[in-house]
Order: sequence, then C-alpha cells, then structure tokens
Amino acid sequence: MMLAGLSACTTKNGRHMSMLVQPTSGGRSYEVLVTGPNHVAVEATAKALESIMLEGLPREENAFDVSTIVAPELNQGTRYARNLIVVSTDSTHLQQVSATYEIDTYAHPQIIIHIDAPSTAHLRQWLAESKQALADELTRAEMNNGISNLREHHNTHAEELIGQMFNCRLWIPEDLNKVKRGQQFLWFSNDGASGMQNICIYSYQADSLNPKMMLQKRDSVMRSNIEGEQPTMHMATTLRSVTFHMRSEVETEILGARGLWEMEGDDMGGPFVSMARQSGDSVLCIEGFVYAPEMNKRNLIRRLEATLYTLKIKK
Repeated sequence: MMLAGLSACTTKNGRHMSMLVQPTSGGRSYEVLVTGPNHVAVEATAKALESIMLEGLPREENAFDVSTIVAPELNQGTRYARNLIVVSTDSTHLQQVSATYEIDTYAHPQIIIHIDAPSTAHLRQWLAESKQALADELTRAEMNNGISNLREHHNTHAEELIGQMFNCRLWIPEDLNKVKRGQQFLWFSNDGASGMQNICIYSYQADSLNPKMMLQKRDSVMRSNIEGEQPTMHMATTLRSVTFHMRSEVETEILGARGLWEMEGDDMGGPFVSMARQSGDSVLCIEGFVYAPEMNKRNLIRRLEATLYTLKIKK
C-alpha cells in the first residue's frame, strides 16, 4: 500500500518517544487538511483527494473529508492536524514531483505528507497517476491508528471466547459487548439504536480460498444465525455489490471482500467488509457489518475493518 516514491522522514524524537510527549492531534478520523503557499496547487490536491470514493457503501461517500488552508508555512492552526498534506511548487530547484511523509512530528496520531513539485502542471499529472496511492497511504495510517486504539481498548471477554473457539486472537471494540454463539459461529454487536456495529467470526471446511464459495458460505451461515423479525426474514449478500481483493501475508493468503447485505423480506441493509484465510483444512472468516440507515457509514465500517486486521492465528 506504499505510495511509489513516498519515503519516511525521521522524526525529531522517534515515533515511540513522540507518542509519550506529543499533544493529541486535531480532527476526526479520515479528515485531511491540505495546505501550502500556492492556492492553485492546494486546491488541485484537495480536488484529487475528494474524487476518491469508498466502495461498498449503499450510497456514495467520500473516502476522506478534505479541507484546505492556504498558508506560507505550518503554524499553530495547521501543524496539529491529524492528517496533513503540505504542497509546494518550486521550478528553480525541482525537476520532478517527490513525496515524503512524517509520523507524529507535532502531535499524535498524525501523518504529514509533503508533496513537492516543479509546477502545478507537474503536480496535476502526478495526482492523476498517484491519487489512489496517496489515498491508500492515508487509509493505512488511519487503520494503524484504529489498531493502536484497539490494542489499548478492546473487549477482553470477547478475546478469550474467540481464542477458545477458533484458536486465534482478535481485538473487538469494547462496546461490542452483546454476543451470540452458534455452531462454529460468534456474533458480537453493540446492539446500537443508532449506528449498529457487528463483528461475526465463523469457519467452514475447505482446502482453498474461493470467492464464490466464500459468498455461498456467508449466506448459509448468516441465514442460520442472524434472523429477522419474522421467520421468513434472513440476511443475504447483494451479490452485484461485492468486490474482492487478495493479499499475501507470511506463509498465507488473505481473501478480502466488501459490499452490501440486505435482510430479505425486510427493509434492513447496509455495508459489510470481510476477510478469509486458510487455517489448516478450514477457512476462517471474520466480518464486520453495519446497520445505520440514519447516518453516514464510512467511519463505522472503517472502524470494524481495523478490527479485522488484528487477527492473529495462534500456533
């Protein structure tokens, strides 16, 4: 997920030290501030980032909430932003676009991405090719923030239950404290009246990762374990909405999916995100899904997605 040409800068105190002494950054998750002295360059960068949408939601939502401030340098009003992009143009000393980043330089959590270009024209061309990679870098920082928060604040009872049933570690948010057990199935929920968030863990017999089988098993497991208000109502996957991605980890492959679910026979529905990995002769699936008809869902599903990344299979 690293941005091509994007390299880390060494912070003054080092990341772990700075976390102890830095103030808390300003802004909410997935908020990005773009700043710099050239207002055309700043607006071009903001516009490129605003064009990125988060897939797998019922309606279009921007991947980030972007704001801009035109300023010659960082000041008290900008340097403590949670996610900060600093853009500059200099035709005298630069021949190509470069991008570097810093972590927790002025506050925590914080990522500062510096984009330096010879001209606005060079910047626009670079953004056309690299805006998704730029978005991925910001997302990765936010996912790491979510994982760090879960390390300190997770449901320890859920962690024990998951370990006993599935021989793995997973950090569930503290407020997901309602649990339902089934056959090789666990469902944790905050049972929220506003913004219902859920994590499900289940396994099935298979000797490989297969997207078609993954969705078939999902529908079968959810139908058996998550019922609607009437016996005829059950959760199902909206198949046309699903996208898949495969990534490699040490000695294993992870099959990820995101899309929409609906309650057949009812008006309920929302987004889900899931990951499946081989564990011996079984496939272990972890899924987060949201029901929040009255609100935007980006940050809710992103929060659950960070939970999925905390999975660790016990030896």
